[in-house]
Amino acid sequence: MYKGGIIIKKVLLYTSIIIIGFFSFFIMKEHIQVSFYPLIKDYQKNRILESLNDYETIKTKHFTIYFKEDEKYIGQITGDIIEEYYDEVCLYFSHYPIDDIPIIIYENEKDLIDTVKLQEDTFHAPLGVYYSGTINLLSPNIWIEEDDLIEEYKRTTPVVHEFTHLIVDEKTKGNYPLWLTEGLALFIEEKLIGFQWNEGIGETSNITLKDLNYNFDNLKIDIAYRKSYETIVYLNSKYEFDNINLLLDNLGIGGNINTSLKKVFKVSLSEI
Repeated sequence: MYKGGIIIKKVLLYTSIIIIGFFSFFIMKEHIQVSFYPLIKDYQKNRILESLNDYETIKTKHFTIYFKEDEKYIGQITGDIIEEYYDEVCLYFSHYPIDDIPIIIYENEKDLIDTVKLQEDTFHAPLGVYYSGTINLLSPNIWIEEDDLIEEYKRTTPVVHEFTHLIVDEKTKGNYPLWLTEGLALFIEEKLIGFQWNEGIGETSNITLKDLNYNFDNLKIDIAYRKSYETIVYLNSKYEFDNINLLLDNLGIGGNINTSLKKVFKVSLSEI
């Protein structure tokens, strides 16, 4: 009986340790993420840069632009555009990146899809993708058909949008929901270059922030982006942008989105 009692106690002890460990991980997973994320991001960033041996480069004050020979002029224009808006974007977030930022111009969709490892069923690449510290752009020679390509590119360029994603990623150490980074990128785009996301207008009333937070990828993309933008407009109007920055800072030290909203805005996901 005594040996049996010892065995039972050991089983209970080990079970308790497993349970405590599970709940500790659940509670602390954001803190773990922000600790290890920079290492993972650097690994992926280096993987991408090592694959660009046949690309030429142009260096600006804050960026290195990678491009194939035929895209040199697009590389120059892209560098000029993002340097023009660099300080304004950084000022919004009170964050200035320390490292040189790579911008890669792709002359076809397949190269972009393969490099950033988009899903295999992605038939058309987006115009821009932020991925692990790199800004990846599809050349406007592919998606702009107008005669005045350069002026249209300046008006609709995705580079400001993707740079905003980079800033959000750095401030939060990768600990953010999609609606937050997409909403902020659309908000900054509109403020700085005047580009507006008009798709989904009038179709967001039945979408809650909880829907966005937990089901973003399963929503119609136009509506998800529009709702994300509208949420940031609301937060900026009601609480001001400085408090949005406090939200990002709290996520960056390992807070989850719900507790961070409560801490900064005194509301939960379900109350916005």
